[in-house]
Amino acid sequence: MARFKQRDRSTQRRRIRFVSVVFFGLVFNLLGTTTTTGFEFNGNGSINRRHVLQKCTLVAALGGQVGIKPCLAVDGEFVYSDSWTGTNLPLLPIWEATEESNIVFDDDHDDNATTNGLSCWSMGRWPDPILRRPAQQVPSLLFGTEQLQKACELLRNTAVVNAAVGLAAQQCGVNARIIFLEQQGRRPFLPNNGKTGLVLINPQIIQRSPEMDMRVWREECLVLPTSFRATVLRDAWVDVKFQHPNGKKDQVRLKGETARALQHEYDHDRGILITDHLDLSELENDLMRRIESDGHEQRMQIAYT
Repeated sequence: MARFKQRDRSTQRRRIRFVSVVFFGLVFNLLGTTTTTGFEFNGNGSINRRHVLQKCTLVAALGGQVGIKPCLAVDGEFVYSDSWTGTNLPLLPIWEATEESNIVFDDDHDDNATTNGLSCWSMGRWPDPILRRPAQQVPSLLFGTEQLQKACELLRNTAVVNAAVGLAAQQCGVNARIIFLEQQGRRPFLPNNGKTGLVLINPQIIQRSPEMDMRVWREECLVLPTSFRATVLRDAWVDVKFQHPNGKKDQVRLKGETARALQHEYDHDRGILITDHLDLSELENDLMRRIESDGHEQRMQIAYT
């Protein structure tokens, strides 16, 4: 019975999102504007979301669960442009990812004593197929082990080295649902042994703000070409339950920029990128559209649920 109730709630959420987006699409068409009460705009990018929002919510409103389909696979390194070459990282479990052979050291910031020599992971670079692999939950037998603690430290270090406000282990080819969020503002998330930021293991969003309170953000991503930006919808706040490295269960409500960052990394955990929040026509060129086309609508459905 509980399973059917959960499915009903998910279906209801998709329908509410569909109705709200179509309604605002009609308002936009009538008023000829891109702003309306209930939406918060960030950044300087133009926001023309009527077509993509209506299309992706129509797909999501159909209901049902689909398996994620990867984008066009590439063999070896893929040269996208003069300034961007994709990786081809292996998929590693935690116990392999924490071995010395899979750890790198930051030697590119000689003027930064904070990160110089810091041990970290290599990050995937689009269109690496590893970025499309949903991460698996961290098994209970790893909680409280040195391996899991080391994995969390490596993830934190990788975020610091790359100046990331958030990072998922999945982005580094590590098959584990672990997210790091950098501290935003003066107030700490939770007591964290004097360390900044928060590590969430096996995170699960259990409650979201009302659909009409969603926010619009202009986002970029470290695993995507630096020239790419996407305008996306995010919940204003989310309640997240998760575990600490010692196995202790916890729950936190995140708001604003921190909520946005969590949702961005939560997408990575599911093999979703910000490209999946857009219509193919909104991607930056034909090559990106060709690479992203295979399975794009399926990924859009996941991105919007």
